Amino acid sequence: MVRAFSVRPRADWQSRVEALGLRDPFLADGTPYWTEERGYAVEKAQIDALYDAAAELERICLDAVDRIVQHDLFDRFDLPPLAARLAGDSWDRGARNLIGRFDLAFAPGGAPKLIEYNADGAVAMIEAARCQAEWRDHHRPGAPQWNEIEAHLHAAWGALGLPRLPAHFAGLKDDAEADATLDWLAETARAAGIDARRIDLDEIGWDGEKFVDLDGQTVRTLAKLYPWCWLARDDFARHIEFANTTVIEPAWRLLLADKRMLALLWEMFPDHPNLLPASLDPLAGPCAAKPALGRDGAGVRLYADGADRPATGGDTQAPTPEDGPLVWQELAPSAAVDGKHLIAGVWCVASQPSGLGLRESDDAFVGGQARFVPHIVE
Repeated sequence: MVRAFSVRPRADWQSRVEALGLRDPFLADGTPYWTEERGYAVEKAQIDALYDAAAELERICLDAVDRIVQHDLFDRFDLPPLAARLAGDSWDRGARNLIGRFDLAFAPGGAPKLIEYNADGAVAMIEAARCQAEWRDHHRPGAPQWNEIEAHLHAAWGALGLPRLPAHFAGLKDDAEADATLDWLAETARAAGIDARRIDLDEIGWDGEKFVDLDGQTVRTLAKLYPWCWLARDDFARHIEFANTTVIEPAWRLLLADKRMLALLWEMFPDHPNLLPASLDPLAGPCAAKPALGRDGAGVRLYADGADRPATGGDTQAPTPEDGPLVWQELAPSAAVDGKHLIAGVWCVASQPSGLGLRESDDAFVGGQARFVPHIVE
């Protein structure tokens, strides 16, 4: 269903991917994050299975958010009152989402399984949308690739119905990946006719009635790459209820980005074919312990048998109290090709499955140090 193939690396591959926006195509240890010399050929049937799984997971995730809001289940996430109000109000008024990435475990003959939903501030879009498309055009011209991310973004921006004022794209400038992603997202918004302006979050002020930038321009639309779980605890947040500002992603997405949602989904949809057993209590058998608010695999530990045995792998970074409680999730068999373990990142734009990004690791933990490998469909 998935096979690896080799190609002759382009001599200028680094400058090419950097020109497309991937500013640092290397991992912390100096090895390439962008895989130039190899790709994966994925059968159409597997692509269809991933698409169907993402569409179904999006459906049940939205159903879960509605149940949380309608039945006031915010205590399941230990949310501050302001965060709960922002999440509930944004859902009730129909605030629309834009981008998310499902990380799915998949193996031949089995249904794809949800590992987590990067629903608020997901990155790794540039390599999935642009870099692998150019790689395909060079190494396998004419080959299909599941990659409609940028086209769907252009359409989604126009459908958001944003006010006819500049849209501000903001993050923290010391976060290089978020900074590059915001530059790219702003470019896709401009292609849809939006006046997109790039600023730092610290350059947004409050004039007593509204958010403004350093030039005094009203911030009516804020596209951020800064997680709500941080923002809702910041002094900045207390004005959002009264600012008449459209925030992308909307506050209700913080529920889906919290890994406690994995346990709640399993409770609401037990034995769902695209879910793994998950709980706030240790599980028997092989499982992963994940900090509820951890990002990019940080602090995840793999266990052979719940908490009763030493960790068998995972991330070396210890979770902090700010990362929230641990969520335990059963391990799923992952696709293994030529000794490499794969997970599928399925991107959704405006809740529509829109493209695939594959990441691989030499061991069963496909975390923040995993490599991105381009694909084609056959």
